[in-house]
Amino acid sequence: MEVLVKDIIAQAIRQLDDAGIIESYTDSWLLAEDILHVTKHDLLLRPELSVNEDLSEKYFEAVRMRTKHIPLQYITGHQQFMDYDFLVNKDVLIPRPETELLVEKIVSYIGNLPVKVLDMCTGSGCIAISVDKMCENAMVDAADISDKALKVAKKNNIRNKSHVTFIKSNLFDNIKEKYDIIISNPPYISTGDIETLMEEVKDYEPRLALDGSDDGLKFYREICEQLDNYLNENGKIFFEIGYNQGEEVSDLLRNKHFNHIQVLKDLSGNDRMVIAGKE
Repeated sequence: MEVLVKDIIAQAIRQLDDAGIIESYTDSWLLAEDILHVTKHDLLLRPELSVNEDLSEKYFEAVRMRTKHIPLQYITGHQQFMDYDFLVNKDVLIPRPETELLVEKIVSYIGNLPVKVLDMCTGSGCIAISVDKMCENAMVDAADISDKALKVAKKNNIRNKSHVTFIKSNLFDNIKEKYDIIISNPPYISTGDIETLMEEVKDYEPRLALDGSDDGLKFYREICEQLDNYLNENGKIFFEIGYNQGEEVSDLLRNKHFNHIQVLKDLSGNDRMVIAGKE
């Protein structure tokens, strides 16, 4: 039995609306593209387009998952980042558009320079892999404490035909070299603020990758304390930060004698990254 796609989409939007999903229209179509392999353009050209009942049921199972506020990317199992496709699951944070701004700054800084790069707290590997793909003279290592996250990152390394070396390490514990560039998007949400986040984040994304302790600055402090041991003399540190952490993270770097510090904002005008060096 065939089911009309326009009827499926309309029903999905109603179900998502009833569940309080704000982007009900967008999400219904993203699931349709992923599962039904149908786009809005397809339906515009063929208003009576239909799919079989088995495929329709598979689609509505995904819609039911979304009504429980399970993130769309955990349902589809992947997310686009810097025009590359990354596998994601509940063991890694979902790559955000804001983090693309960080990667753009890093890639612009590197250019064609031969550099050694370390991505600390790599998660899905999206930052490290993107830098490796976009900077042909960069040698990229990436570290994370989570075995489960590293398993995802290594799959993404293969998926994107990149050459990142992944290291299991509690911050710098297992790091043996010095680097020209160190990047980190560490956990930076204050413990007390986690329960105020959207259901999709607080209930489904890994707490290990969110919780930055009481003030959200634990990992910045620990990384800054060890930078002299792992960052080359003329090296740069690139941090992604929370919207209100620019001044505090800058102070941590000043205390370690970094004197070229930039706080850059995202497209919403919030502090989003800190870049620093000593040269």
